[in-house]
Amino acid sequence: MNVSVVLFFVHNVLATVLLGSKFVRRSDPVFRYFGIGLLLDALAFAMWTLGYLNPDQLLNFITFGAIALLVSFVFFLYASLQQVASGARSLVTMLGVVAILGIFYVGRYGDPASGDISPEGLLFFNLTPLVQMLYIFALAFVAFPVIDIVASRFKAPYSTLIRYGLIAEVVGGILLITSKDVQVLYIMGWIIGVVYAALWGTLFFSKKAWSSVS
Repeated sequence: MNVSVVLFFVHNVLATVLLGSKFVRRSDPVFRYFGIGLLLDALAFAMWTLGYLNPDQLLNFITFGAIALLVSFVFFLYASLQQVASGARSLVTMLGVVAILGIFYVGRYGDPASGDISPEGLLFFNLTPLVQMLYIFALAFVAFPVIDIVASRFKAPYSTLIRYGLIAEVVGGILLITSKDVQVLYIMGWIIGVVYAALWGTLFFSKKAWSSVS
């Protein structure tokens, strides 16, 4: 077991819980659904942490985490559609649900992967190229629009921190999915951790950051 990996996952759980809890309590529906998505991401990280700590059940916990992550994509999509007419919003959301079910089916049954823990103590999901493509496309498709909308609700410099901080988290997540280079993963892990700390430290403790939002 690699202690730094455990701390990475635990911090991700803490960070997404703190951020999600702040957003989900806001009256703005964009914030509420975005916050639910973050809390589901926290559940995904928690499942992967449990899998790392219980290698005999690793694949089961990877699956549980993947389900939580994919459901969060639906909430991020729905959050980004709040300014769209209700009929179109429902239609696009339903299409998103179908796409997510398709990704889960392909990743679980059609082109399955087998996660493992490397000799260095790193957790690898070992997604096949097809499944990697599907996850990355879905993540980028739902994350970038809602990040822009959420960030636009804040005033500078907080809007800049949120926009580029969350973009960095998405890019980091993509690298964690695709890279198997130990040095790259360690560097990316530190970047993700520092950016998350800046985000939750600012948004959880700074009242001034929320002064211009509902």
